[in-house]
Amino acid sequence: MKKEYRNSTRTKKMIRTAFVDLIDEKKLIANITVAELAERADIAKSTFYNHYEDVYAVADEMMRELLSELDSIIDAMEADKTADYRVYIKSIFAFLKENEEIYSKVADSPDAVFFIDKIKHILIKRVLEKIKSPLLSNNKTVRHLQISFVANACVDTMVDYFKGNLNMSFDELEDNVISILEKMI
Repeated sequence: MKKEYRNSTRTKKMIRTAFVDLIDEKKLIANITVAELAERADIAKSTFYNHYEDVYAVADEMMRELLSELDSIIDAMEADKTADYRVYIKSIFAFLKENEEIYSKVADSPDAVFFIDKIKHILIKRVLEKIKSPLLSNNKTVRHLQISFVANACVDTMVDYFKGNLNMSFDELEDNVISILEKMI
C-alpha cells in the first residue's frame, strides 16, 4: 500500500473540505472548477493536480471511502454469525454521525442521487442472503422485495435527515430506525 505523508493527507483534507463547501453552494459537480476549488482550499492548481485528476476524482474518492467503510461493517456482520444486527446498525450510524456535516452539505446535490442509489444497491445485494428472520419470505422474489423495501426506506430516511427534513436529533433517528427495524425484521 502506498504510504501517504502528513502534508499530502492534510492537503487532500483541505481539498475535500473545499469540495464539500462548494457542492453545498453550487449543488452540481459540473459547476465547480479546479481553479475555484484550489482557491477555496488555499492551494495552487498544480498542487490540486498532484492529488486529483479533476473535481470528479475528489467526489469519486469520497464515494469509494464511504462504500469501503460500509462494506467493512457488513463484512464484520457476516463474519460474526452470533452478533445482534443492531450492533452493526449502530456501527453504520456511528460512521454516518462522524461524517454528518459532510453528508448534510452534499445531500441536496442532484449528483448525490447516483451515490445514494449505489449505497442502496450494495445494502440490498449484501444483506439479501445474510439476514435470517421468520418475518422474511422464503420466496426469493418476495424476499428481495422485502429487503429492497427496508434498504430503500433506511437510506431515504437518512437522506431526509441530512437534508434537514426530519425534526429530530441524530440519536433519536438512530433509536427510531432500530425500533422500526426490530418490528419489521
